[in-house]
Amino acid sequence: MDAAERARLVERHLDLALRAAKMIYPRVKAHVEFEELVSLANTGLAEAAQRYEPDRGASFNTFAWYRVQGAVIDGLRKMTTLPRREWAKLVALRAASEYLEHRGERDAGAAQRGATPPAGADALRTMKDAMSAIRTMYVTSLEAMRDGGFDPAAEPTASVDEKIDTTRLAHRLAKAFATLPERERSLMRLHYWEGKNLLEAGAELGISKSWASRMHAQAVERLRGFLDDDPAAHP
Repeated sequence: MDAAERARLVERHLDLALRAAKMIYPRVKAHVEFEELVSLANTGLAEAAQRYEPDRGASFNTFAWYRVQGAVIDGLRKMTTLPRREWAKLVALRAASEYLEHRGERDAGAAQRGATPPAGADALRTMKDAMSAIRTMYVTSLEAMRDGGFDPAAEPTASVDEKIDTTRLAHRLAKAFATLPERERSLMRLHYWEGKNLLEAGAELGISKSWASRMHAQAVERLRGFLDDDPAAHP
């Protein structure tokens, strides 16, 4: 694609950047103006247009959505001081976006090789797996906040059940985290504990963003296996 085509992509998808800003704004409106979020989202949209490769199978909408979300959250990390619980949610959102982007690219590649998309029970299982992975990433982000001195179970707005669940899952996650291969553990610490995106974390480890995405997905799957094996998590 030439520069003019990429510029047209941005013009045609400005509503996508606006939707991303509107989705995040309710969580951070006490700390940042809506116009600032739109500006961050538009920057992410322009970067997505520069990096988009149509022959990889993903639509521009899908490709750009994850990058626009990431650009907004990375911008917030640099310009605001959010309450720890809200920042944990945003860290988990960014991690979930990167995880789902990796899954989308993997599925698109499989489709190009002739694989049939999941249907029926397989599609439902795939959805449940994705929801479980997102839950795992949120618990991981809370654990990172806990190591920084924030105890989510001590929050006055947390219910009794939430306090018990958060504490129990944190203990299981700590044990599971210790079983990760060293490089996966380092990547997760950079991503969740230090708040770096996968491009930054991968660069620090000397690997590409795509390889960091694969490593992140592998680590999440390992941790998810530990948390999903918890009998108390399946009433």
